[in-house]
Order: sequence, then C-alpha cells, then structure tokens
Amino acid sequence: MQHAATIPGLDPGAKAEVRVAQAWFWDGYFVRRGVDLTHKFGSDSATITDLDVLAVSLDAALRAHKHIGEVKTGKSNNTPRPLDRALWLRGVRELIGAESGEITTAFRTSVGVRDACRRLGVSVQHMDDLAAREQRLGIADLADIGSNGETVALLKKDVLAFAKQEPTLERAYWFLTSEVWFLGPFDALKRTLGLIRELGKSWPDESHAQEARAARWFFAEGIALITLNLAVIAGQANTMDSVGFRAIAADRLSSGDVPSYAVRKLSERFDEYLGKILNSLDAPADIRATASGAFLPTEPGYAEPLVELIQRLSSEASLTALLPRQLDVILFERLVRRRELNPEISRRLGIGRDTERLMRLIGAFLRGQFALPSVVEKVLTSPLSEGHLTGESKGSQIALFDEVDL
Repeated sequence: MQHAATIPGLDPGAKAEVRVAQAWFWDGYFVRRGVDLTHKFGSDSATITDLDVLAVSLDAALRAHKHIGEVKTGKSNNTPRPLDRALWLRGVRELIGAESGEITTAFRTSVGVRDACRRLGVSVQHMDDLAAREQRLGIADLADIGSNGETVALLKKDVLAFAKQEPTLERAYWFLTSEVWFLGPFDALKRTLGLIRELGKSWPDESHAQEARAARWFFAEGIALITLNLAVIAGQANTMDSVGFRAIAADRLSSGDVPSYAVRKLSERFDEYLGKILNSLDAPADIRATASGAFLPTEPGYAEPLVELIQRLSSEASLTALLPRQLDVILFERLVRRRELNPEISRRLGIGRDTERLMRLIGAFLRGQFALPSVVEKVLTSPLSEGHLTGESKGSQIALFDEVDL
C-alpha cells in the first residue's frame, strides 16, 4: 500500500491532515478534512481558509459532540506556535459549537504550554505522538479506506476541478464541503436531500470516466452526510414524545431561509390584506376561502416517511450511533472505490446484519422519495457478503460492481 507521503499531488500539509483524519476516524469519530471557511464567510473575512479536521462523535444515546483539529507540520519562524493555534481554535470552537480541539505540530511543546492549551479546551500532539497513536490504532493495514484515505484525498481535488466546469456542480461541491457543516441538522438534512434529488435526475455514462467518478463521490458524500444528520436528529427525537417530535419536525422541515414562525406571521398579514381586497370586490366565499393561507409554509412531500424513518432509527439508538461511520466506509468503498469491504474493517467497525438492515431502511426511503440511480441503489441494498458480516477473512479486498454490473 502506497503511503500518503509518496503519493504525487498531496503536499506535506495534506499528507499530515490525512493521517490525523484517519487517526480520528479509528478513534471513533465521523471525520472530514478541509472544511472550507471562505465560501461561508467570504475570502476576505480571515486569513485561515479552512478547518483542517472537523469531526462528530455520537454516544449511545445519540448525543452529538463536535471536535476540530489543526495540523501544522512546518517549523519556520512564520509557523504559528501551538499556543497561538490554541487561542485561535478557542474562537473557532465557539463559532461552530465544537466542544474540544486538537493541535498536531512539529514543534516540541513544554508541559506548561500543553497545560495552557488544555485550559483552552485544546490538546496538543507532536508528530511523534501521532505516529504512536497510529501504531496503537493499527492503522498501517487500513490506511487507505473509506472517505479519509489517501486515494479519496486526491479524488476530491479531481472532483473540484471537474465541478468548476459546471456552476451547478461547483455550488454542490462547496455546499458539501463547507456550508452544510454550519447548518442545523434539519436544514442540513433537508438541503442535502434536495441536492440528492437534483443529482439523481441523471447519471453519467461510465465511459465518461471523470464525470462518473465525480458522480460517485457526490452521492457517497451526500448520503454519508444524510446518515449523520439522521442520527443526530434521531437523538433529538429521543428527548421528547412522538407527538412533540412530529410537531418540531414539521416546523423545521417547512422552514426555509426565513423561519417558519416569521413566514406564518407574514402569511397572516397577507391574508388580512387580501381578505379586505376580496371583500371590497364582493368576491364569492369559495374564492375568499381558497385564497386564505396561500402563503403558509408547507412541509416537503417526504416529511411523513422521513419522520417515520427517524423514529425507527431513534428506537435503536445504540445501533444508529455506529451507523454514520459504518455507512461512510460502505459508501466510499462500494460506490467510490468499487470494491467490497475488507473483513477486518467490518470487524473493527462492528458492521453486521443490523448495519445491513438500517442501511436498507435509508436506501428504501431515498428510493421511495427520489429518483435514486440504480448504481447507488445497488450499493445501499445489495447484501454484505457472509464473510464480511462474520469477520471471516477471505483474502484481500474483492472487486465489486465492475463496469459491466454498473
């Protein structure tokens, strides 16, 4: 297996970020690297362009916790020192609601500096600490899997280059790698579902290799984020009764850029204004009744099955807590890398029949509400092989979904 340090196209900073992201993933986090800030706040808002590593952990009760990481491998005089980064991370944590931060650095830090950083809610690891962590986690044999491996790090660069040729795709790319992370879970879910709906209207021919690779990445990334936000919302559902949750869900799903309560207030004012006009014209009662409430916010057509899916996931909280990381790997291995899972991956992530069952629930919802491409549907509904479910090793990874199958 080729290590990130030897793969052309990855600069030293990106190589280190990949290693940190992989370490976080195997420590139990749903992880993304390079979360862009400029498309959210503007290119002139700060000198920092992105979050090196952003992660979400879910406990057994589906309580979500955000964490951020900063990776600095340089040692020049201009390179920010760990305490400088910790002070900066404290502000970023407040901005995005992260509970803790981590700095990976090439500088040796004193006990005093580490303690000061810890008081700011930030831990510090030297590159040697990272190497020891990788050894503890046994990453060497699983370094290039799922969304956080070296191959996908390079693929993202290719996807962006391709997406820049089409404004709609470029907006979709920046939504998935930037804006979605700054939305509440309902808004993030609703808008990502809308993106999947639009992308599902067409699927490129596999002979158009670059376009097909981009399509696979878009669907894998989109559905992985849908799964994460489903799990987070399922955790919220577990804190209230079903009637209360359905009311909250209806309100959140009917909201747009303007909150639903504000739209309702505007709708009431408009009804009052329009009613006076219709009365002055002596309009028939049926016309006046039809006009009333025309501007009230409405739920999307998929609201009811979505709420049912969330409640089913919430009823199996301990299993659902594992699902975002499990499905993240399954999607990127099957759909993007076009291969089956290594049995060791399945064993370490606890991928089994329950994973398969919950994955099919999500696949059934997406298939029932949107024009899901058959390629993607197959990934979500095809059984995981018996060996991968039981953890029995049958050699190296098996080719899956070859060009003919898809």
